[in-house]
Amino acid sequence: FERLQARKNFERFCKEVRSRLIEDGELLDPAVIEWGEDWIIPEKEIAKLDRDSTDVDFYLIANASLTQHPSVEIARRYRKPIVKIGQISSVDISAYLRSRGMEGYALVDIEELNRFVRLFKVRKSLMNTRILVVDAGKLLPVGVVSSIWDLEDVKVRFGIDYKRISASEVFDEMDRVIRDEAEQKRAEEITNRLVRNADRVHMKEEYIRQSVNFYLAARNLMMKYKCNAFVIPCFELCVKRIPAEKKVTFCLAHSLLKDEGYPSACEGDISVLLAMIVLMYLSRKSVYMGNSYMVDKERDIIAVHHDVPGLKMKGLDGAELPYEIRNFTMGGWGATLRYDFSRDKGEVVTLARFNPTATKLFVARGEIVGCGGFNEVGCSLRAEIKVRDARDFFHKEMDFGHHLAMVYGDYTDDLKYLGELVGFRVVEA
Repeated sequence: FERLQARKNFERFCKEVRSRLIEDGELLDPAVIEWGEDWIIPEKEIAKLDRDSTDVDFYLIANASLTQHPSVEIARRYRKPIVKIGQISSVDISAYLRSRGMEGYALVDIEELNRFVRLFKVRKSLMNTRILVVDAGKLLPVGVVSSIWDLEDVKVRFGIDYKRISASEVFDEMDRVIRDEAEQKRAEEITNRLVRNADRVHMKEEYIRQSVNFYLAARNLMMKYKCNAFVIPCFELCVKRIPAEKKVTFCLAHSLLKDEGYPSACEGDISVLLAMIVLMYLSRKSVYMGNSYMVDKERDIIAVHHDVPGLKMKGLDGAELPYEIRNFTMGGWGATLRYDFSRDKGEVVTLARFNPTATKLFVARGEIVGCGGFNEVGCSLRAEIKVRDARDFFHKEMDFGHHLAMVYGDYTDDLKYLGELVGFRVVEA
């Protein structure tokens, strides 16, 4: 009778999980493990889990009596996290595993399971991230010395891989794109679409096309090296006059890549790129970034300032935002997208940046109150944001640096939970 009842409870549990589980997770074929009164689990029983062990991200333990022992054995054998819904045994299991360097999670209900699944998917996505790092001979950029400097450590702790290439390789690829007839057809299509959909265009199409050519070069190299994130320095390359010779800046490429779901950061800044990666995976939105500074310290208003807004900042699957195209340089070249952030007054945003050792994440919640630099040439666009305490905000930035990633929506609680899953501490301002 007890075995029959246990089977019914197990089937009921599996049915509920399967019917209420969000699309971010998949419940594989459940397995029933039985053991006797000697508390020894027969090899043939636990081996039932071998078939799917390489596909499993974590093991969800069904509600039953005295599940602690098999849960521990599963964790030891497969070195995967153990998750259990409910009370008493769930915290018993998690406490044992955590005290021995393994992962155990106790959840209250299905709602918490769904949140766990959503954030665990972000963690898994981090481990499937590979950054194409363009550098000018050294990793630490001259304009952002607070950038993460130890990518090998990030690889160990986050699972994020990287590929470093020289700037000359990117510009060589751009030259190839310009010579290639098929590539130029793609460039023309993208340029025409951007011009056609823009509210206004303030520069020559030929210069927009040059920026599109750079985007295609970056995209091609990302595919070549199997990368899904991008970062390139600015100041180091500008002084070499190569961008001036080619009449290109990198701003448009960053915007277009992010709108496709590929995190892409300015000035070689890996600290803001890592924050952007986390926010994009979490929100599924294109993420803005820029320098941060106080606009009005008495009213607690700060600015995030760069010419790299995305057209998918409200959602990668949503409609494009309205925009204008404006030149970056006084010479009329260097295409940038311009979005009027004042359209979104009152909307909540989340700001974030990792510290140079990628052990802490600066997080702040704010509210958009205005826009600046929309009609100006140069790196001028800014979102103006009211924060809780601008002075406290600034003082806490001392441990983090000056570029911030900005995403629409409040993700502060999710970032705290994600920090526990991934292994970084959140510092809130």
